[in-house]
Amino acid sequence: MLKELKIENLAIIEKLDLEFKEGFIVLTGETGAGKSIIMNAINLLIGEKGSIDMIRDGEETLLAQGIFEVNKDQSEELANLGIENIEDNEVIIRRYLDRSGKGKAFVNNIRVPLGSLKEIMSTLVDIVGQHSHQMLLSKSNHIKLLDKFLEDKGKTVKANVSTLYSEYNKINFEILELANEKKDFEEKKDFYEYQLSEINLLDLREEEDILLELEYKKLFNASKIKEKLQNAIILLREGDSNALSNLNTTRKSLDMLVKYGDEFNEILERIEKVYYELEDTVDSLLTINRNIEVNDNKLEKIIMRLESINKLKLKYGSTIKEILEYRDKIEEKLKNLEEVGMELKYLLEKKVKKETEYFEKAKILTDIRKERSKEIEDHLKVQMEFLNMKNIEFKIAFENLEVVSPNGADKIEFLISTNLGQSIKPLSKIASGGEVSRIMLALKVIFSKVDNISMLLFDEIDSGVGGETVKKIGEKLREIGSKSQVICITHSPPIAARANQQFYIEKQIKNGETFSSVKNLTFEERVGEIGRMLAGENPTESVLAHARELLNGN
Repeated sequence: MLKELKIENLAIIEKLDLEFKEGFIVLTGETGAGKSIIMNAINLLIGEKGSIDMIRDGEETLLAQGIFEVNKDQSEELANLGIENIEDNEVIIRRYLDRSGKGKAFVNNIRVPLGSLKEIMSTLVDIVGQHSHQMLLSKSNHIKLLDKFLEDKGKTVKANVSTLYSEYNKINFEILELANEKKDFEEKKDFYEYQLSEINLLDLREEEDILLELEYKKLFNASKIKEKLQNAIILLREGDSNALSNLNTTRKSLDMLVKYGDEFNEILERIEKVYYELEDTVDSLLTINRNIEVNDNKLEKIIMRLESINKLKLKYGSTIKEILEYRDKIEEKLKNLEEVGMELKYLLEKKVKKETEYFEKAKILTDIRKERSKEIEDHLKVQMEFLNMKNIEFKIAFENLEVVSPNGADKIEFLISTNLGQSIKPLSKIASGGEVSRIMLALKVIFSKVDNISMLLFDEIDSGVGGETVKKIGEKLREIGSKSQVICITHSPPIAARANQQFYIEKQIKNGETFSSVKNLTFEERVGEIGRMLAGENPTESVLAHARELLNGN
């Protein structure tokens, strides 16, 4: 419940501090006095957007602050939303707005985003006004209203349905991804198989191209190489003045000198070593020369092999290693295609099982909802008869959904007939403004028994109704006030008279400026204000007596 409300520089309110009690509270006053401004302040506290037009002329900032008392259940809900620093069961909400349009919101002195504030305050406050009427008329909200009436078993089943929906969706997503992957791969399967065949046909070996390049160079230059080798052999071994013959003659001459000193023997050994090394070199040159062949056919084959390898390099990788890695990748994909098919089959079977499980739980939820809807229909009829809608027929219609949805297999719509003999139709097509107000009030009477909301604001709930019905609306507001705090803006004396607390909002002009003030009325002051509401300014004694009678009727 709202214990204290502080407002600074909001429209024509300069400064205001109000303390609210439990039960049913009304705000009364002349039109334009500022009753809606107080509602605007509370709207700011529950996270609604503000505008710079709300700031009082001549001021730079506005402030709205509320102190809310919370119960144990609400404290737990707030803790789940990250608000844990709750002392003395109180939550302090503060909103600032300046001329730049920038605003700040604080919960227990911790700054929070506006969206978070709205979520936090939805656990504490329920505003019943034009927006609520639109919410009631929209059939998309009817299932939400019905589900508020679910007891623990129904809430548990609904949570199970929601979980199964999430699991089903997850499986569906996996199936979609896998099916797309399979389809994409199957479309490319023939192409992959062609690529694999093209690569395997060459029977590649790593670095084969390097060896072929070397062999190509030898074969391409074979004649030139043989010519050079032959010249080298002639110079070293053949001819009149070859190197080996000269070296051998030198060796023989030195052999005759060894007897004259060891130094000649040492040189001879070195000459012999060179001689035999050179002889071995010549043999190697002869072997190489014999092995090098001028073979145009072999050269052509190497050229064709290299061309084939280079074509693959343009498609699959810059090296043979990369080509072979690409081949392995394709082979793995082709191998995985079968596994993907098996996995897809498994997921489809899993989906069917999950779908069956979902609809089994959804059927249980439907049965529970139908039980609760019958109770709501009966309760609502009683409430509406009390509010002078005696010939009303109200029904919660169920349509079975054959698709998996987060709320179960039900499509819910409220149907109504307000006159005898009139066919039952959707609520949005038949209800007048006054009828919608009474239906909303009746629903609040019913749902106040199961809601955890500790504060309800009714913005001119008496709009469009009069006479005896207004009195009964006042009784119902007081009834709701016995369970939750109810704050209501009203122009109706019978409703104001039923309140536990009444505030009078008055507009005043001082020094050319307009101000709004609020006063918590005593019993006698309430008599005067209700008298004014009944007959205007300066009510007669008989009017005041009637006002006193209304108040004493509490």
